[in-house]
Amino acid sequence: MADGRPLSVDVRDELSGKAGNPYIRVAGTWIGKTGYPDMWVTTDDDGLKNAALAQLHLGTDLVKIYMDAPGGMKDSPFTVASVKAATDAVHARGARVACHSGYLDGARVAALAGVDSIEHGFELDDDIARTMKKNNVTLTSTLSVFASWETFTRTTAIERFTSEDGRQRIAKRKEAAYASIATAKRAGVRIATGSDFGGGSVRAGHLAWEVELLVAAGLTPREALVAATRAGGELLGDDHAGRIETGMPADLVLVHGDPLSDARALWRVWAVFQRGTRVV
Repeated sequence: MADGRPLSVDVRDELSGKAGNPYIRVAGTWIGKTGYPDMWVTTDDDGLKNAALAQLHLGTDLVKIYMDAPGGMKDSPFTVASVKAATDAVHARGARVACHSGYLDGARVAALAGVDSIEHGFELDDDIARTMKKNNVTLTSTLSVFASWETFTRTTAIERFTSEDGRQRIAKRKEAAYASIATAKRAGVRIATGSDFGGGSVRAGHLAWEVELLVAAGLTPREALVAATRAGGELLGDDHAGRIETGMPADLVLVHGDPLSDARALWRVWAVFQRGTRVV
């Protein structure tokens, strides 16, 4: 950050409007519970709304609240009331709220508060999923995080990934994450794709991996493709994403194969068009 302005805002502004560059919506600096590192914005319930609005004042498009508590605690770090107050204030300014959640209670609070999306959502139950559906909360899936962790045994000696306890922990969390996708689908929750790139272990340009894994988790190839296109656009307020209709910009990715029958076709990119101009 420079003078409190998140670096992501400067990156967005620098790349905006230039042919071949991605469309970027930024959340600025994570907002977490007091006890997290100083590189974050940290606060308690009483200060959550003002912390969220401060991010918007710095030029962000949305706000990200970290719903995992410090120290590995699995209880929600914030109350429903404080998250809802922050969400209502952000919505009143036409912006959106995303919530990181790796555990059940954080997802429950975020869903009840009516945030726009739960990122990761590795632990969901039927009650949470029904609340998400009722409150129009999107699940942003990041199953590729676990797939990437499973490859680390070939490239690292870090015990978190290579020890027997570490492997079992990853396998257990992966199983819960896949079950959460099935739970969300049953409830009719909108599912979008994420990557955790920048904060996790997945590299840029690997969103096709997430689509593949959503199919493995029980979505049809069509549903998984919608998650990577239209659903993400709807979440961010970009109504042209994932739509080929008269009047929409010709933003197209052409691949070898049929991704509606085989998601792996998304890896075989032939050409990319942005507003009708070929950029790749």
